[in-house]
Amino acid sequence: MMEYWLADRFGRAWLRVHGSLRPLIGDLPEECARVARGETMPAGRLWLAQDFAARVWWRFGMAMCLLLLPGGFALGILRHVHAVATVLLSALYALVCVTGMALAEAAMIRYRSDQNRLLWVLPGRSEEEPLPPGSLGLPRKADFWMIMLLAGALFLILLYAGTRTAHH
Repeated sequence: MMEYWLADRFGRAWLRVHGSLRPLIGDLPEECARVARGETMPAGRLWLAQDFAARVWWRFGMAMCLLLLPGGFALGILRHVHAVATVLLSALYALVCVTGMALAEAAMIRYRSDQNRLLWVLPGRSEEEPLPPGSLGLPRKADFWMIMLLAGALFLILLYAGTRTAHH
């Protein structure tokens, strides 16, 4: 599952930059790698991996938002230089798309995480048991690609609408 594989990679990169977080984060990137490989795990550990992955995707989206600020200022300053303005506008649009996709991915993982948590807090269920097959809390291989496809289509529609209105 691509979203957990990427969360593992992003989480490891984040730990390299902020080593002081290792006591708090521990082996959560490895838990994401286990989910990405499709390993069966207890619901509580799966929830921890899902929670970590949702936070990683959220932080990635917010980091992309921060990159929008200098690009927006540069576009405002250099808007009269047509070639530079076109390149900056394209780069900003790409950043908006990546931000939107990352935040949509975070929302999907958070949904699965919440469904997972709802199941094992019910009477008679334990966080030590794996989730039953077909449970809404289990990650699915198609989740990542479905989010990328839907978010990509939405941004293409917005790009088309934006360019159509800019010409009129």
